[in-house]
Amino acid sequence: MARSRTKSDSAERLASGSAGAPGWVIPAAWCTGLVATAMGLAIWVPRLLERTSERSLPAPIRVVLGGAPDWLPADERLAMQRAVLRSVASSPFDRDGLIEAREAVRRCGWMPDVSQVRRTDVDEVVVEGAWAIPFALVCDAQGEHLVDTRGRLLPRQYPAGKGPRLMRITGASSPRPTAFGDAWQAPEVTAALRMAALMADRPWRRQVATVDMSAFGRDGTIRFSTETGCAVVWGCEPGKETASEVPASQKLAVLQHAFDRTGRIDAGQSTSIDLRGDFTLVD
Repeated sequence: MARSRTKSDSAERLASGSAGAPGWVIPAAWCTGLVATAMGLAIWVPRLLERTSERSLPAPIRVVLGGAPDWLPADERLAMQRAVLRSVASSPFDRDGLIEAREAVRRCGWMPDVSQVRRTDVDEVVVEGAWAIPFALVCDAQGEHLVDTRGRLLPRQYPAGKGPRLMRITGASSPRPTAFGDAWQAPEVTAALRMAALMADRPWRRQVATVDMSAFGRDGTIRFSTETGCAVVWGCEPGKETASEVPASQKLAVLQHAFDRTGRIDAGQSTSIDLRGDFTLVD
């Protein structure tokens, strides 16, 4: 009987001890558990993301050049795609790689205005922007250099006389740009391109072989020659004619009239034509 009373007393003391525990013990235990869980997530989640970013993609990355024109050379298309692949990492979370890819595409020269490079999937990158339009050839001692409508240097150079059938500009005073996509910093190139733009849609456009800007820096005069060797004095840059000079629209009308009559803007027999005055002078 005495032994059973001792066990009963011990149980009562344990029960009374638990009931009398301070109120902060249980909340403190919960807080400790939550802190431990948070610390575990803080360590585990970054490691999971790191392992995800380092994991190889299930397939090679495909580079899509949005709106790529049909005339873009195959080797240039491939060079742009490789430039993107060298810049982007395998991780779809790599934002810095996309920024570098954008600059790499711009340096290629064919898309000087890159609006964005973005991931559409883990294995696909899309490049979007405005493509340069090949428009003329600026000629110097090193050859014929392709430029777009804004005079930006494109990644194509040809030996003298070997370029495509585009308007050739000679007599530029400043050296060509050192990087593709940069504009030719020469006022005569800008003036020649403005004149070329006026002629671009004319049916006789291909009869204009070379625009000579060698005198432009001296007296502002533009000259051009036809493919049969006729020298034509155009005059001032379009829109900047002097008071004694007829406007560009009248000069174009004279050329069109000769073309309508003879099929040639030089009338097929002239060696020299001056378009600056009200009366066209033919030698």
